Amino acid sequence: MPIRRSATALLIAATVISLASCARPRTLQTVTGLAQGTTYTLQWWSEDRVDTRALAAAVTAELERLDALLSNYRSDSVLERFNATRSAEPQALPRELVTLFELAADIHRRSDGCFDPSVRPLVRLWGFDGDDPHVPAADEIAATLTRVGFEKLEIVDHEHVRKAQADLEIDMASIGQGYTVGRISDVVERLGLRNYLFEIGGELAGRGTRPDGKGWRVGIENPDKVDGPLRALSLPADRLTVVLTSGSYRHNFAEHDRVYGHILDPRTGRSVEHDLVSVTVTGAVAARTAAWGTALLCLGPAQAFETADREQVAALFILKSPAGFEVRQSKSFGDAWGNAGGSSPSDVP
Repeated sequence: MPIRRSATALLIAATVISLASCARPRTLQTVTGLAQGTTYTLQWWSEDRVDTRALAAAVTAELERLDALLSNYRSDSVLERFNATRSAEPQALPRELVTLFELAADIHRRSDGCFDPSVRPLVRLWGFDGDDPHVPAADEIAATLTRVGFEKLEIVDHEHVRKAQADLEIDMASIGQGYTVGRISDVVERLGLRNYLFEIGGELAGRGTRPDGKGWRVGIENPDKVDGPLRALSLPADRLTVVLTSGSYRHNFAEHDRVYGHILDPRTGRSVEHDLVSVTVTGAVAARTAAWGTALLCLGPAQAFETADREQVAALFILKSPAGFEVRQSKSFGDAWGNAGGSSPSDVP
């Protein structure tokens, strides 16, 4: 999901529902709002008193900070100011952003170049950053590809990077919301929460249990959206778990009797056209988990299966087939969750 111009609400709803009867009832509380062009929901309970307004304010502040850092939809964000600077000289950037670039460079190498945040010019060419997506002409794609390639970004040190090509532009949408769920987890845990589930745009992170003592349940969406969730995972109580899904069926358009998804292969400049329609990745490192979801979806079935096993990524794959949808999983996903939704996720390396 893209980092869009934010319309963050400090506190849209806070509901308290009594779920148990005891000396100090466990209650589920919910804060919802708008950020990054979508909605977010934080659910939690605590036997200790928590200032709901202070919690909502802290979440809002972090969401707005991340928007100002990573958004491609506001010209004053740190990332867009970097993109607008046409220079091959070293540029100073916040250490946080350089660290994300280092992560992106690592996944770029490990995914045979399929994960590539320098696709920003291609996203713009295809119209996926606006309201009029369309298939570009072949010569336009070829010309735009000359501006793509994450290897053209040099990490000078922890606070400086250099564009080998001055018009290089970066789009962090494939990491942004995954990184966000990790950052919000840090914020709420610093405020004392130990039992919570945070979701933004379908990306989730949770720790602890529900008020009834059972693990948080996370459903994996069925691409046809007809029969409810395809599968449910019960998150373990003793660690942070991130669950992120990338799907080519979520944002697409039809042209000349063909459907084109928003996942672009940076090696060809074209929308991917294979039978892998959804990848769900679980782990403990939010940004890395998100990056692998996009990378595996780009790679397509055979290479994605091989890569996930080689890199020990816990991934669940959904493929189109003549009979409907076929579900496959990586070895690490099977080890972590079993075949029926276990309770111990593996860390994504």
